[in-house]
Amino acid sequence: MSDQGPQRKQFKSGETIFSAGDASDFCYQIFSGEVNIVLNAQGVQRVVATLSPGEVFGEMGIIDDGPRSAAAVAAQETVCIAYTPDDILEQIDQNPETMAAIMKTLIKRLRDANQAIAEGAADLPMTRRIFSRLTS
Repeated sequence: MSDQGPQRKQFKSGETIFSAGDASDFCYQIFSGEVNIVLNAQGVQRVVATLSPGEVFGEMGIIDDGPRSAAAVAAQETVCIAYTPDDILEQIDQNPETMAAIMKTLIKRLRDANQAIAEGAADLPMTRRIFSRLTS
């Protein structure tokens, strides 16, 4: 398990928390502020989600040990709790609600992607790429 435990991290408005392709070293839970999740679609940066306090991000790479599939940028001054993979395992053992929150986040994102596809999203190629990333 982690020697230090979860860490408090503060980000300035506009600060990049991580970029697409980065190693997945932390999963974050927002304590205060907002975070934009940003995808680069054919050279255009698109905000695909704005997350608020209590929400979790960066969990996919922690679960599958893959690189970041999107960027995360502080939309305003933001404070997060950062968890390493070992911290997450410890939290699951000590606090099953943590795993439930992560699972709910993943399911919500998958449902949102499914809904966008079902509604015939205007940018279907991008929706397919997002769905592919969420389900791979």
